[in-house]
Amino acid sequence: MREAVPEVEEQGFIALLDRVYQTGEPFIGRDTPIRLARHGSDELEERTLDFVYQPMREADGSVSGIIALGIDVTEAKRAEKVLLQTEKLAAVGRLASSIAHEINNPLESVTNLIYLAKGSAINAETKEYLGSAEIELRRVAAITNQTLRFHRQSTAPQLTGAPSLVDSTLAIYQGRLSNTGVTVLRRDRAEQSIYCFEGEIRQVMSNLIGNAIDAMHGTGGKLIVRTREATLWSVGKRGVLVTVADTGHGMSNDTASRVFEPFFTTKGMNGTGLGLWVSEDIVKRHHGRLKLRTSRISNRSGTVFTMFLPFDAIIQRAQVLE
Repeated sequence: MREAVPEVEEQGFIALLDRVYQTGEPFIGRDTPIRLARHGSDELEERTLDFVYQPMREADGSVSGIIALGIDVTEAKRAEKVLLQTEKLAAVGRLASSIAHEINNPLESVTNLIYLAKGSAINAETKEYLGSAEIELRRVAAITNQTLRFHRQSTAPQLTGAPSLVDSTLAIYQGRLSNTGVTVLRRDRAEQSIYCFEGEIRQVMSNLIGNAIDAMHGTGGKLIVRTREATLWSVGKRGVLVTVADTGHGMSNDTASRVFEPFFTTKGMNGTGLGLWVSEDIVKRHHGRLKLRTSRISNRSGTVFTMFLPFDAIIQRAQVLE
């Protein structure tokens, strides 16, 4: 065993073999982490193993060897984690929707009171303050309405303009954009609407824009959001191309190769590692493409995500489902 898988010696597996051989008692390991050199690489890869060490006895009862059976359950455990995380996110979504709904009622009352106060205010400075308060309340109302729209996903696809998706998503991040010193540069050239599940695509937009803002946290920079009609030449499909770019520090090659993996995150405890994984899945289900380019070159650093959505995405999706 030391010759076949030498990397496991320091992980306790050979010591377990010795114990089973000496005591004659079998050992069962469940969900056991193991680091293996796979595919001819010297780099150790973390896997999860279910295994059994069963002593093999001779006629006189002595132990002459050990039968070892191991099953790699890494993917099954990952799927289990995904399911658990999805259930948690669904619960959070329901809670957020409930809170947003409860906020709307007092928010509407305060908005009405500010409207009445503006009408009766004589002092110009007071009117200016009330006007500012009304603008901020409208922003809060937009955020709560957006939260409700995220949770109450329409069961039917609908025609949606890419610029309107950008508008509604950017409205959520106005506070963060102001506080982080990020400047938004927009260019909307997509005139034809796309037939899609609006809430799902809005979720993708939110992930891309939110990540771009995070990439420039503490340094400021430019958030570039562009929409245009385009052709995906590999399949000959016409659709809308949405570009979300930032002028942050960019990603390393290792990070860029793993950003679409479930549970991979560079945000520590602040990230779930599911945003881009879910986003890529949504775009694929719309028969689109989500691609990444990044650079860490001085004065040219940043990250660019491009999302292509064909005009007839949902028609194709319905045919697949049938």
